[in-house]
Amino acid sequence: MNRAHTLSAAVAALCLAGAAHANPTASFQLPRFDSPYVYVMSNDIAQNSVAVLQRSFFGSLVKRDVVATGGKGVGVGTTAPPPDPLGSQNALVKSDDGRWLFATNAGSNQVSVFAIQGRHLELVDVQASGGTFPVSIAQRGNRVYVLNSAGTSTVTAFQLTPGGQLVALPRETRLLGTDAPLVGNQPNVGQTPAQLQFSPDGHWLAVSVKNAAGKGWFEVFGVGRDGSLAADPSITPSNDPQPFGFDFDNRGHLITSQAAGSAASSYAVGGDGGLRAITADVANGQAAACWLTVAGRFAFTANAGKGNISAYRIGQGGELSLVGKGVAGSLEAGAAPTDLKASADGAFLYVGNSLGGNVDTFLVLPDGRLLQVGNTPVFAGASGMQGLAL
Repeated sequence: MNRAHTLSAAVAALCLAGAAHANPTASFQLPRFDSPYVYVMSNDIAQNSVAVLQRSFFGSLVKRDVVATGGKGVGVGTTAPPPDPLGSQNALVKSDDGRWLFATNAGSNQVSVFAIQGRHLELVDVQASGGTFPVSIAQRGNRVYVLNSAGTSTVTAFQLTPGGQLVALPRETRLLGTDAPLVGNQPNVGQTPAQLQFSPDGHWLAVSVKNAAGKGWFEVFGVGRDGSLAADPSITPSNDPQPFGFDFDNRGHLITSQAAGSAASSYAVGGDGGLRAITADVANGQAAACWLTVAGRFAFTANAGKGNISAYRIGQGGELSLVGKGVAGSLEAGAAPTDLKASADGAFLYVGNSLGGNVDTFLVLPDGRLLQVGNTPVFAGASGMQGLAL
């Protein structure tokens, strides 16, 4: 999509927004421009790499660079059609200060660190992940935590040096309650932990755990002043067998997708790390709502089984309500979304389509609907592309 078409789409969005809001006090503002780059991971089985995509003011993307991670991915998913090779969220993460990009290499059990230098990435370190099949990363300050989801699942800790190197802290490894063996080069991703992420205040590190044979759960670790984790987590069962991707809103509520029931739930984090359900099991009527991101007052799920996106409105108390009839935006025919992220200002949504090897760009309208404004080829289709960071 060229710049003129993108501009036309944005102007059309303004018209749609006006039609959708009869309230004269409601207004639509052009989005504030934040990070100029989107990063996408190939997860290639021979050589993992990260593509750098540059954003225009109106959200469209241009591929600028591709840099090898120094490790290997696992290629196309084998246990969860449509293909979902990693069964995770946050396989690729940018540091809080914007200086570093962290990538998982599930095929070689490694973690890579890139220095972000404008449109270029410089590989500065590659370290063993401390476990098997690393799929998700969380960073805060000088601590980096890696989720290893196969075999004896673990959360492993690293100290991040000023130069971007990772120093393993083996005494801070924490065991999780799953043991999914590798079959070939991948586990059954319906039985593995999916993601870890810090709460906005940094007091908690949450982990979602899928269990297709029963109920999934969340493990929430307290975080000390030095960044270390509590010895034992607070464990909260999920109503759904597969709590998957999650994010926190700006009030600290945990919002999660639920893959088995294609739904979303919201939780408040208690003083002991336990989760109290606010709104439970809001189904979207689609299939396989696996990935979730929060964009301002909305949460969006990528529904891999239907090739579309659902939107949920988030109330001030963390309450969720489905926007419309469950489809806020659709990808092209035959697409299988396997990751999504919102821009920092909440104005744009970027969705990775693993089957097509492309990233779809959507403008977020004031009522939560999505207007597609771009489609950018990144890697070969159906080659395992997964991992998206802004």
